[in-house]
Amino acid sequence: MRKIITICTMLAVLAACKSKKKNLSGEEPVDINDFIGFFQDVTLPYSIADTQINKKLPDSLLIGNTVFTQFVPDSVYTKDYGKNVKPKLYALGKIEDPGKETYLLIKAATQEKQVGYIACFDKNKAFKTAMPLVRNNPDKGKSLRGNIDKRFTITTSETRKAADGQRYYKLNAYAYNNAGAFTLIKIESNEPVVPKEVYNPIDTFSRKHKLAGDYVLNKKNFVSVRDGKDEKHLLFFVHFDSGKDECYGELKGEARLAKPNVAYYRQVGDACVLELSFSNNKVTLREEQGCGNYRGIKCVFTGSYPRKKKGK
Repeated sequence: MRKIITICTMLAVLAACKSKKKNLSGEEPVDINDFIGFFQDVTLPYSIADTQINKKLPDSLLIGNTVFTQFVPDSVYTKDYGKNVKPKLYALGKIEDPGKETYLLIKAATQEKQVGYIACFDKNKAFKTAMPLVRNNPDKGKSLRGNIDKRFTITTSETRKAADGQRYYKLNAYAYNNAGAFTLIKIESNEPVVPKEVYNPIDTFSRKHKLAGDYVLNKKNFVSVRDGKDEKHLLFFVHFDSGKDECYGELKGEARLAKPNVAYYRQVGDACVLELSFSNNKVTLREEQGCGNYRGIKCVFTGSYPRKKKGK
């Protein structure tokens, strides 16, 4: 009977020793099984907010930098902290996709900055990639959150309250792919679209030629004409955007005057032929031959643009 008790006691001690997790906060060498096993299992769906990532964690979750960089490159956090900063690293949790990948949730923290990352290991427990999931946020008018659903889709979201009380959000969704990277698969937002001004690459060029100038309908529909290499040539830039699907275009090139007020864009190896006709302080475009490489499929280069008076 004593032998049975002794054997049971020894087995219990061995089991306890086997299940006891190693301390990863020092510089003692560990293997990948020890490293991954240090992280507690997390059930899906998982969500973490900016107000949670900045909370102080117990030292029992600490991972020493020497141990961490055995399995995860420090480039994961140097993009946020710089090469000379060594943040404290904590094990937040572990999510396993049986027979496939293992995802580790890691917190990097300094006094000023806290960032949560998700790191992916393949079925052979080799590190593949990582990305930020959530970070602390000093802006009280904005909130950040990271989520992982049961299909292992990762989303990062940002919401803010505008001065008029309206709530706006931006959401990006990612999925791990066979190439070993997190791929952006969805962008969603109800933020108002702020129209951007079109960059005019020839705006500052000389305009001494009698036909040179800006011919403008609005900020998104205009033709700029500048001096060419001689009196027979003109540089031009056309941009149009009707605001409808696939009805836009842009072309920069050199046109040669065939008549005093008519110039043509033709280039060797380019099927596009565009006529620019000048009269009555306006320029009229006519697409003579296919310029499909420079526009959408539902419209062509056409229309008249009035000349804008040159400012002082």
